[in-house]
Amino acid sequence: MGGGRVVGIVVAVLVVLVLTVCGCLCAGGLLIDGTNPDPVAEEPWGIPDDDGWTTAGPPIPKQPTVAPTPTKQPITRPTSGPAPVTVVYEVTGTGVVDLAYYDAESDLMHVDGAKLPWRTTIRTNGKSRVMVEARWADDEGERPLDCTVTVTGVGKPVVVKTRGYWSTRCTPE
Repeated sequence: MGGGRVVGIVVAVLVVLVLTVCGCLCAGGLLIDGTNPDPVAEEPWGIPDDDGWTTAGPPIPKQPTVAPTPTKQPITRPTSGPAPVTVVYEVTGTGVVDLAYYDAESDLMHVDGAKLPWRTTIRTNGKSRVMVEARWADDEGERPLDCTVTVTGVGKPVVVKTRGYWSTRCTPE
């Protein structure tokens, strides 16, 4: 029985040595590979020809993107209902702003490059979706920018005025 024990000890030592060597190789590989960043895919330099083969060539320049022009015009009176509420949106200051407001159908309208002072009037069925916000179109900021929302027609008239410097927002409470 002494010989079987020796064989078991030898096998155990060999297993420990093999696992140690494999562990060191794996850990060393991770350390070495950890210092090299992963390659980053770049735009292809090849241009496919008519047969589908790719030949070497300069990169294809990207076409400049153009901001889409809105296809929806603001609605100043809803398509259904009596529209008893009149809302006047005003933004004042000196310069050009990008602004957003809710129209009579509660759609959010965006106006980029609006010259100040700016004003529009809508008739709507309620005052739950009434808001105007504006921010300077340039990065100069730190100039006063005022907005006013006047709601009349149902109940007591509501006038909300707000002053901001980079941007401003008015919404009745």
